[in-house]
Amino acid sequence: MRSVKLLSEEVIKLLHTNNLLKPLLKAEYLKEVLSNVSIDKNKEEKGVNDLKEKLDLSDENNYQKWLQVNHLDSNDFKNLALKDIRVKAYCKKTFDHKAESRFLERKSQLDIIVYSLIRVKDIFTAKEIYLRISENESDFGDLASLYSEGIERRTRGLVGPIPLGQAHPALIEVLRTSQPGNVQPPFEIEGSHLVVRVESYDPAQLDDFMREKMTEELFNQWIEVQVNRIHESLINPKQLLNDGEES
Repeated sequence: MRSVKLLSEEVIKLLHTNNLLKPLLKAEYLKEVLSNVSIDKNKEEKGVNDLKEKLDLSDENNYQKWLQVNHLDSNDFKNLALKDIRVKAYCKKTFDHKAESRFLERKSQLDIIVYSLIRVKDIFTAKEIYLRISENESDFGDLASLYSEGIERRTRGLVGPIPLGQAHPALIEVLRTSQPGNVQPPFEIEGSHLVVRVESYDPAQLDDFMREKMTEELFNQWIEVQVNRIHESLINPKQLLNDGEES
C-alpha cells in the first residue's frame, strides 16, 4: 500500500498507541481498492446529485461553501458520494460467485423469528407459568408483563422480528426445533428459567438483497484480513511490507 510509505516509525508508533493506526490503514486500503472500480457515467452523476440533495447542496454556492468549510474539493466529494456504489460494484464482481456458499453457511443465523419469552429465577414459578399457558388458563403476554424479569417484560414478552442468530446460542437450539404456537417447557440459561413460544419463523431466502448482503460480508472479511496483515507488518520491526502484494 503506497500511502504507508509516508508514515515514519514515530508516527506509526503514535497512531498505534492511540488505536488509530488500524482505522487509518483500513480507510487507505479501502480507498486504494475502490480507486480501480469504474462506475457508469449516469450512475456517477446520479450518485453525486443524490448526495448533494441529501446534504441540501443543490445550490452551487452552498456546495462550494460546504467544500471550503470541510477542506475538500469536488473530486473528494465525488469519491464520498460514490463510495457505497463502488463497494457494491466491487463486491458483486469479486465475491458474487461465493454468495451462495456463504448464505448456506449463515442461513441458520439469518432466518427471521418472532417469539414470546418469560424468564424468571425461580424454577417453580417457571413451571407454574408454563402450565397456565399450556392449559390456556392465562395469556402469555399478561404473564410476561407480571412475572418476566428481563426487558421483554415491557413488550408483553414479545421479541422480534430478529435474525435467529442474535439469540443466545442455547436459546437458538430451542427456537429452531419448536413449532410455532407451541409453548416450551422451562429450561435454564445462565441462572434464569425460560418459557418460550415461537410466534413465527421465516426462513431466509437467497434473493437479490440477501446475495448483496453476503457479498458485502465476504468483502468486509477480506478487507479485515488484508488490513490486519499490513498492521502486523508495520508494528513488528522484524517483518517487512511486501510491496508487490500491497501496492
